[in-house]
Formats: sequence, structure tokens, C-alpha cells
Amino acid sequence: MDKKLNQEIASAARNYLQPMFMGLLRNHDDTLATRGMGKGLAIYDDIERDAFAFAVINKRKMAVVSFPWDVAPASNSLRDRKAAELVKAQLNAINFDKLTLDLLDAILKGFAIGEVIWNTDGSQIYVEKVIPRNQRRFVFDENYAPKLLTIQNLITGEDLPARKFIVHSAGAKDGSPYGLGIGAKLYWPTFFKRQNITFWLTYADKFGSPTLVGKYPDGTIDTEQTKFFNAVSGIGQEACVVMPQGAIIEMLESSRGGSGDFYENLCRYMDEQISVAVLGETMTTTAKATGLGSSQSDTHNDIRLELARADADLLTGTLQQTLVKWIVEFNMPGAGIPRVWRKIEAQQDLKDHAERDVHIKSLGFKPTIDYITATYGEGWEVDPLAAVSNAGSKPPAPPINTNSDFAETASNDFYDQTTLDEAIASISGLQGQMESILKPIIAMIDETGDEAAALGMLAEAYPSMDDAGLVEKLYQMIFAAKVWGRLSAEAELKDG
Repeated sequence: MDKKLNQEIASAARNYLQPMFMGLLRNHDDTLATRGMGKGLAIYDDIERDAFAFAVINKRKMAVVSFPWDVAPASNSLRDRKAAELVKAQLNAINFDKLTLDLLDAILKGFAIGEVIWNTDGSQIYVEKVIPRNQRRFVFDENYAPKLLTIQNLITGEDLPARKFIVHSAGAKDGSPYGLGIGAKLYWPTFFKRQNITFWLTYADKFGSPTLVGKYPDGTIDTEQTKFFNAVSGIGQEACVVMPQGAIIEMLESSRGGSGDFYENLCRYMDEQISVAVLGETMTTTAKATGLGSSQSDTHNDIRLELARADADLLTGTLQQTLVKWIVEFNMPGAGIPRVWRKIEAQQDLKDHAERDVHIKSLGFKPTIDYITATYGEGWEVDPLAAVSNAGSKPPAPPINTNSDFAETASNDFYDQTTLDEAIASISGLQGQMESILKPIIAMIDETGDEAAALGMLAEAYPSMDDAGLVEKLYQMIFAAKVWGRLSAEAELKDG
């Protein structure tokens, strides 16, 4: 293989479009370069001071956090499953949703950084917490490694230890660790909106209330004019005018055409641009005649979910290469790296689910308890009587006895006895069922001769065990026990 194939040719150090300064990469965000004014990424913090911008940005982040998360093992081996359990326990302990929100700040600013604080309890090295850090404190070198700007080193920054800082980047087209956040797109709509509101408030102040006009006679001396002005302004109005000719005070109403709707329309237009930049749509944030409640709004909501899924997947990739990988390397070297993922999907109509499940059941299939719980929520358990009925062991109807003298005996004794006999007979073969399940386990013990190894093989084989028949037999036994209990109770009542 050509040695150049595994080398980086178009590296950052050779990029003439982005010259470096003292070995450091420059952020190629043009908005920061032209409007930063020394504030840098702080101008994007100002964007979130706009109530609408903050709401839609927060909505995009919460769309990710609102869905459940899990950790999937790299494979089905026992070691990889244990690694996944370890990672899940540690992420639970540090509030994984909070970590997700912190790192999703990269959506606005291009990148986000979290500092990992490690600790140990003697048996394992664990994550004590992950602290979000201000992006303005970091720069990146030509190898994309983060460097911390400190009081002692404000230019090139200090080198950082490995497995210490999580860097999540988003939006960059050339792999730059600075990323390119939507703040570069939101700056101008929020800026124009802010300026427009300033003019709107001036308009409301000028034309929202009348202005007092005082007119004084010609030839009034300056001292009298001053007294007159103080008298008019003392009435309490915010704006007043004094002038000669007549010393008459009257109210001036606005005669300017229009009601200032153009200011409001401009604000709403800018809000729509903000919504499109953040969510890719507008109908989940604005209510119109063709918006909420229409089929178009459903389409726009699907777009929002696609963005949430993309944000979650990108963050998953970052965590798998950083925090998750580090946890496994510290505690279980050699184990496969598990994957953290979120199940992001639109909420489905349970009525449609139920109708579909009934149809599928009519084709000869039956759902599992895991499926019922995942689809319809917690709180379900198997009904033993229904299980026996579905297995073809439904208690027969009482035989019709035309002899009225013996009708009660046939209804009570014969029917219950027949039901019990059939239920007991249905559980025959239980020993054979157990032998079928335990046969591969016994074979493994005979083969290895090592109980510890056999337990490991048992854990590997457990998912493939066929225990469906055993479960059905146990349900039948439960039914038989219930019938026997009912017969015993009735017998005691008769004897009493």
C-alpha cells in the first residue's frame, strides 16, 4: 500500500486559505471577524437575549433531551455488555441530559467544551462531573488539539492533558474544530429586529399619546415665557411645546397615516427568519390559518424532528470518540466501545398501533411483554387465564343436563371437576420441557469441567434459550392452582 494513503495531505498546516498565527488556527467565522469588535463569541450570547431567539434555540436543544437515551454494547459478548452497563451507570450518575444540553451549545457557537473531572473508588475510575467551559478561553493548534488561554499565556495558550476535555464541534465544512454555529446566521436578523424595535418604541412614544401645545401672546418677555413653559410642562405630560400667539393650550393628535403596523410586520418577519435558521421551519412556532393543526404543520414538525435526530447523532459520535471511549479504556481495556443513542421518533397514535397489532395477531403472531411495555407503557402483566385460553385450554362450557333432578349436581360438581382434570392434564410434559431447555447447559458443563467457564458460556447462551413452552406450561399450572383453590373454597362453604 502506498504510504501516502494513510497520511493527511491537505492538512491545516498547508491550508493557504486559512493562514495560522503562531501555530494556531483562526476561527473562519466571518461574522465574528467583522462584528466581533473584540467581544468574540460573546456576541452570540447577546443573541439569546432576544426572547424569540432564545425560545427557538432552547426548543431545538430540548427536542434532543426530551427523548429517552440508552447505551448499546459494541457486540453481544459478555465483556462488551458489561462495558455498556458501566458506561450507562456513569452517565446516569453525572446527569447525562445536563451534559447533553451543555454540549449542544455548539449549535449556536460552533463548538462547545466540557472539562472532565475523574475520580476513583478503588475498584474503578469514574466520571465525577463534566464542567462546561466558556469557548472564548480556548484556541486550537494545527493538529486540532485544544489549548487553554490563561493569564500567564494569553496568546498561544497552554497544552492540555489527554482524556480531559470534550470538544464537540458542529457546522464546519472543512473539519475545523471551531465549527460554524447558527449564530453567524442569527446575528443579522436579531440585530435588525433590535434596531426596528428601537424605532418602534420611538414611534409609540411620539404618536401614542398627545403633545401639549401652549401659545403665548407676541411680545411676552423671556422671563414670562419661562414661567409659561414651566406651567405647561408641570401639567405632567412627557412632551410639551410653548409658542406665542394667544396663550392657548390644546391637545395635538397624531395625523400621521398608518398605525405603525410596519414595525410589527418587520419584527415578525425577522422572527420567521430566526425560526427557519434554527428549526428549519416556522409552523411549530407561529400559528396561522395554514399552520398549526394543518397537514403542513405536521410536515414542518417532521423537519424539526430530523434536526433533533441529526443533533443527537452528531453528539453521539463525539461522545463515542471521547468520554465513552475514555471510560472503557480506563476500566475495561480491550472491550468494544459502546454507543450512546437516543430514540427520536414522532409520537404515534396508540389506537392505530392497537388496530395494527390486532390484525397481525389474526395472522398467527403474538406480541411479547417487552413489545407491549415499549409500545403502550409500563403497568402490563400476563393474564394467566387469557394465556390458557389462547393456548387452546379454555375451560369447556357446562354440559346441558335435561334432568332437572340432577341439574344442580351436573352444573356444580361435574363441570368444575372436568375443568380441573383438563387443566392438570395440560401440564403434562413439564419434565420434558425442562430437559429440553437444560440439555445444552448440561452439555456445556460436561464439556468444560469448569464451573466458572460454564457460567460464562451459560450467560452467552441465555438469550437463545427456547423457554416459550416452559412459560406456557407455567401459566397452565397457575390456572390449575386457581381452579383448585376455588373448588376448595366452595367445598368449605358447603361443609360449613
